[in-house]
Amino acid sequence: MASIQMQAVRTATQQMTNNGLPQFGEDIDPARLRGAVETAQAAMPLQEGVEYRQEVLGGVEAELSVPAYGREDALILYVHGGGLVCGNARTSRGYAGMLAGESRIPVYSFSYRLAPENPFPAPLEDCFHAYCAAMEKYPDIPIYLIGESGGALLSIATALKIRDGGIRMPAGVIAYSPVIDWSETLDRSHCGWDEITVTEAGLRSLAKLYCPDEMQRRDPYASPLFADFQNYCPLYVAWDQGETLAADAEALIALAQKARVPVEYARYEGCFHAFAPVGRSTPESSKLLDDTIAFILRHLHDQELDWEE
Repeated sequence: MASIQMQAVRTATQQMTNNGLPQFGEDIDPARLRGAVETAQAAMPLQEGVEYRQEVLGGVEAELSVPAYGREDALILYVHGGGLVCGNARTSRGYAGMLAGESRIPVYSFSYRLAPENPFPAPLEDCFHAYCAAMEKYPDIPIYLIGESGGALLSIATALKIRDGGIRMPAGVIAYSPVIDWSETLDRSHCGWDEITVTEAGLRSLAKLYCPDEMQRRDPYASPLFADFQNYCPLYVAWDQGETLAADAEALIALAQKARVPVEYARYEGCFHAFAPVGRSTPESSKLLDDTIAFILRHLHDQELDWEE
């Protein structure tokens, strides 16, 4: 059963939706969603002890969250969610700063191009170029990709593109509530029984915005459901079992396990889609943050050993 704090967050989210907050349903309005995200970010408290620096990473506008007394042996690239139609480096500051402050690891967030103005593969290309620029700037330290929802998709696909390009892989990918299929091949009929944000109708609408060319919806970089995960980096997946995208998380884990990828996962109950940015506000999201940092530190050590060999 969900904690009292999580139940309160769910109730507040539903009330905002009932009061006109744009949502990822059948009729998606990217402009309204972007405005709502901007408004929400303006009201979000910032992490103490974190400095925010404006930069450009691989030609993409970025923000680097730098924690006081931070570590110098790792870097995180945070790929924001927002259905691939809203969000940017500045609106990512809340969770990016929290990740930096809690892990003591610097965190980049960036403004990848958004659909529908810039559909697939533009957002993926921006993430790939940002990673390559980060690797060039920090050649001797492990880099992690973290994202939720659409940002989780981009994190997963970016690592696939990195592998296929023969570039040094991320030390790990952390995917919260990922979407891995735009083609409607995946059966989601048994999911979404406790969903409060992203519906199947919403996913169909997003598919039209992100992949208007239906032929591209089976491209492994667009829909990793069709990808080969051989020689992939360590993977951590977390989701709520009542959300619509639970099917995607379960399928991703099966693909990773089939390819013998080191994969860890956490299935929560009574939360909601992509709840990770709630952070320390609930016991569930607090545990997820702790587990995320623990995963990073475990595989930081693993990668150091690989380099020594």
